[in-house]
Amino acid sequence: MQKRLFYIIFTLATLCFSECGEYKDNNNDETEVTASDFAMAYFNYDFSKAATLATDDSRKWLEFEASNITDGDIQTLRDAEEGAIVEVNSSTTEGDEATVEMTVKNFLYTDSIGKPGRMVEGKVITVKLKKQADDKWKVRMEAPLRSGK
Repeated sequence: MQKRLFYIIFTLATLCFSECGEYKDNNNDETEVTASDFAMAYFNYDFSKAATLATDDSRKWLEFEASNITDGDIQTLRDAEEGAIVEVNSSTTEGDEATVEMTVKNFLYTDSIGKPGRMVEGKVITVKLKKQADDKWKVRMEAPLRSGK
């Protein structure tokens, strides 16, 4: 009888621990979703949606990007077969700050004022996030998004 009870307890404990192994860090999930949604909006020039996912002090950079779009850039975007695509590579969270590294594909890259933008097959970008007082993660921009920054 004791052996049977031992096996039942052992089996239940094994099931419990195997289920616990499936645990994922919710902070990383939240940061990755927020960063990915922001990047999709940002690189598809939906700055109003991107602004809802950014900190208040980051909005000046969105306004800067929006003010520098030229007619040539708009035409290049219209001629593109599809919009930008974002893939999360990695993320780290430390306290109320997070960093998400992503690969962005098929987007209009504007790196110089006065020169037309060009479509880029793919670049790695890094997005920094800050947890707000309402426990929501928001993207914190210190400059326009560029590869490696």
